[in-house]
Amino acid sequence: MKSSTRIALLTLLFCLPSQQPLLAQACQDMESMVGSYTKGITELVDTVKKESLEDFQKAYHQKNCLTKLTLCLNIVNQVVDCYAKAAQDTMATKEQVDAAKAKRESYARLKAKVEQDRNNLKATEAAKDAKALIAKIDLSN
Repeated sequence: MKSSTRIALLTLLFCLPSQQPLLAQACQDMESMVGSYTKGITELVDTVKKESLEDFQKAYHQKNCLTKLTLCLNIVNQVVDCYAKAAQDTMATKEQVDAAKAKRESYARLKAKVEQDRNNLKATEAAKDAKALIAKIDLSN
């Protein structure tokens, strides 16, 4: 009985410190997804800037951009939540907490940008106005 308790305690001691790296890794994995989404949106913005209004309408770029912004907003929200949890981790060092808070703030600003762009595009009905709005989207930090 004592040996199984010891094994359980040792296992617990070895697993607890690894929770911070796992959480940080999860946040970083989500960050790479945000990078993919923002890259896709930026490429779409570049395409929209170069095309005619007729091509814009034929390619359904308004709906495409709205979908990409919505998906990006969802993943950015998850990253914000992830770093908020990381910042509250009692096992983390002060430097890790500060880094998590800084990343959370950075992604919160990106979230606000994406949300504003999405809401503006969603409220736009005329294709010409939508094309102009999309051409102004800039998700760089």
